[in-house]
Amino acid sequence: MSIPAPVGIRAVFVTWNPDPGRLYDAVQSVAEQVDGVIVVDNGSDNRATLVDHYAASDQVTVVPLADNLGIGAALNVGVRLALLEDPTWIVTMDQDTLVSAGAVRGILHDYAALDEHLVRNCGILALRPHPQPASIWLTRYAESLLVLRDCGAFTERRGVITSGNLIRSDVARHIRFNESLFIDQVDFDFCSSLRRHHYIVLQQRAITTDHLLGERYDGVVKDHPYENAQRFYYIVRNSTYLVLRGRLVVRYYAAQIVVIAGAFVSVNGVGSLLLGVGIIARAVLDAVLGRMGRREYQFLRRGRR
Repeated sequence: MSIPAPVGIRAVFVTWNPDPGRLYDAVQSVAEQVDGVIVVDNGSDNRATLVDHYAASDQVTVVPLADNLGIGAALNVGVRLALLEDPTWIVTMDQDTLVSAGAVRGILHDYAALDEHLVRNCGILALRPHPQPASIWLTRYAESLLVLRDCGAFTERRGVITSGNLIRSDVARHIRFNESLFIDQVDFDFCSSLRRHHYIVLQQRAITTDHLLGERYDGVVKDHPYENAQRFYYIVRNSTYLVLRGRLVVRYYAAQIVVIAGAFVSVNGVGSLLLGVGIIARAVLDAVLGRMGRREYQFLRRGRR
């Protein structure tokens, strides 16, 4: 029996200085499965190229922002515009995530087969990305902390990355993305807010997306994502902010910082150890003092970009 094509679905992409080719492929992979796509660009240097590329499209709308307002703000802009079309679901996407053909249809089919209680309480349906290579046990341990229980074709989780999420429109109308975080941990904060409103987060077991997490370089001892100094700062600051408010598991927080700090030193060399310590200290201090939003520190420009 064929599965009917889903209707009432809008997708929201957030971009910042994207690779145009990868973005066009990502948008196309989703556009074929939804009713419309909104691309909110966060003040990219090449935003004029994106606007021109989709100028004649009836399905893709580009919303260029004058400056980089952060992931949370851009998502809120896109979701607000998507809700004007009164969709049933809103798909949130990163600029570099490719979605397999039929993935949206497939996850909704599996969702419809769930127990009525799960259907009623589910706020997010998450498409599952290919697992990231992880040659150290701590990365795998951190991932295991996010899994709560088995739900047949799905697993219930504490949090999922933003890209590849189907958010129920009624949830999106009253739970917003946290703009004060600027970038990083916006997804876990949103999932925490959703769970505090007694919704659950379900991730499909089947792998249907290809998502790039961080960067990877040859010549390092371990195989795990690398984040530059700025991303390192935001991850630590925002994770600390969430931990202090009971929104992130402490063990996951600690494991995440160790892995990211280790990758930073592996790529930049042992001489970057003091820089790494300085990044962590500044990030924790800012979180404790409530210094949120976009922060521009000169020392964050050091290290491999």
